[in-house]
Amino acid sequence: MKKTYLLAGSLSLLGVVAGANIATANEPANFENLIAAEPQNLQVSEALPAPNTIADASSTITSVNQLLANEESMGQVTSVSQLSDVRPTDWAYQALASLVEKYGCIAGYPDGTFRGNRAATRYEMAAALNACLDVISDRFATKEDLATLQRLMDEFAAELATLRGRVDNLEARTAALEATQFSTTTKLTGTAVMSVQYGGRQSSNSILGSVSPAGGISFASGRTNPTVIAGVLLNLNTSFTGTDLLQTTLSTGNGGRDAISTYGIGLQTSSTLAPAGTTDIFTAPFPYASPSQYYWSNFGPNVELYRLAYTFKPTQDITITAGTRFYPSDIIDTNSWANSPTSDFGTYFFLNNPFIVPYAMNYLGGAGVAIQWNPNEGPFTVRALYLAAEPGRANSGIAPPSPGGGFAGDPYQASLELEYANTFGNGRNSYAVKLQGTYSKTYGIEAQAGGINFELNLGRLGIFGRAGVAGIPNGYFPNVSPLPFSIFGAPAAGMMAYNFMAGIGYKDLLVPGSVLAAAAGAPFINSAPSLGVINNANQVNIEAFYKFPISDNISITPIFTAIINPNNTNGGGVISGQPILQGVIRTTFTF
Repeated sequence: MKKTYLLAGSLSLLGVVAGANIATANEPANFENLIAAEPQNLQVSEALPAPNTIADASSTITSVNQLLANEESMGQVTSVSQLSDVRPTDWAYQALASLVEKYGCIAGYPDGTFRGNRAATRYEMAAALNACLDVISDRFATKEDLATLQRLMDEFAAELATLRGRVDNLEARTAALEATQFSTTTKLTGTAVMSVQYGGRQSSNSILGSVSPAGGISFASGRTNPTVIAGVLLNLNTSFTGTDLLQTTLSTGNGGRDAISTYGIGLQTSSTLAPAGTTDIFTAPFPYASPSQYYWSNFGPNVELYRLAYTFKPTQDITITAGTRFYPSDIIDTNSWANSPTSDFGTYFFLNNPFIVPYAMNYLGGAGVAIQWNPNEGPFTVRALYLAAEPGRANSGIAPPSPGGGFAGDPYQASLELEYANTFGNGRNSYAVKLQGTYSKTYGIEAQAGGINFELNLGRLGIFGRAGVAGIPNGYFPNVSPLPFSIFGAPAAGMMAYNFMAGIGYKDLLVPGSVLAAAAGAPFINSAPSLGVINNANQVNIEAFYKFPISDNISITPIFTAIINPNNTNGGGVISGQPILQGVIRTTFTF
């Protein structure tokens, strides 16, 4: 490549070498620009020069013999300073200096001039070309060099033959793969998660004894049996342009449940019965207040469409995602320490802020559209989305006056997120801050929420957290309360609710690729009055994990979770306030 560059440069400069008529005041003034000059700027005379161009008749040369006969009139130049009519301000000065001092193929006139404005004949061009090629050939392709190269080829003949054989084999395998491949545009990836969990309470008291939420789930008492939980995601990733992605994901599992979901943390009850023929939303299995269960709980056993979304970039700064099923956490409220159920925390509360990403929406997914704008790929990013969780049902059967189902009906959410992220300390450290807002309606509960998501990375050490506030009015659906197991309606004036979580983590502890992190938070601090054992304490969640990589595709993660004052109660009557403790060993396979 280097030799080709120098040869091209020499050919482009031959008009200068032979005294070509290349003269405009604004021509390029350096070697690189001259190489890139348009061919029409090099004007070489094929006949005699124009009248008055050259003062002495010796420049009129029409044959090789004449050129050779006049060789004594021109001498080899070893420094550009020897040419009295070439000045540093001349546009071709740097090019001449390079040819003289690096290649030694410039000839001047006996009077010490170069006469760069005179025209050159084709014979002069041929002679100048030959002189420069001789120099370049001597420097880059001598007979000794060729002999050395031949000896090297003889010495490594066996290795070269082996390499040729490997190349032929690789070409054959590539051809076979292309002939049998599934698709030229689609790639299959997957995640398989196998978990073993054990947890529960020491107490034998039941939680609201006879209450059974939708789906026939009975509340457990005391300790539950160990369970095995499996979940699988298969992704078909398709790109049509190289900058877009159509993602089709199928999910399945064994339907296993963890202790926290078995206890029914966060489920609501009501003081009135739902009208005949409608769903009792008050016992719907999609709590707003406390989504504390293990993420992979209740996957399968049926094969379901988990994600179907298309992402593309109409411009460099804008990314649009639209689909019939994807998740708000695909777009907003991400955090490099607390966002992935395959590699960090295990329960919903620590994966996302339940006010910004309501559990019903992030469990069901929804149809909608999301837009991300990152001006000039800089530190600022704006994200907006709208998702509806039951877009294919014109009427979900939810009790009036809720307009349930459909693309504009309950449950749905609309969110906006503003992010600023940057690095400092020579790129070794980074930080990100996200300001968020969400308006949602989820099974009779309306919420207007704001939140903040932050992380600070100091080398391997990270500090991270989320916080949110939500206004929950009473006018959308009277008598609906987001309080866990409330047997009373919502406060007449509605309520304000707050949550937070904060944690610390460390990467590459003991082995590269490992992650150790712990966090604590309160999912539903609220302004509603305490009613006996209902809402007489604030639930606190604590969780820690250590991800240990076995290989690039396999990791084992022990997870410990504790829930203190579950369901916002410290106990009393038939309601147990004893902590729930749960241990999980999660094994993740990616392929």
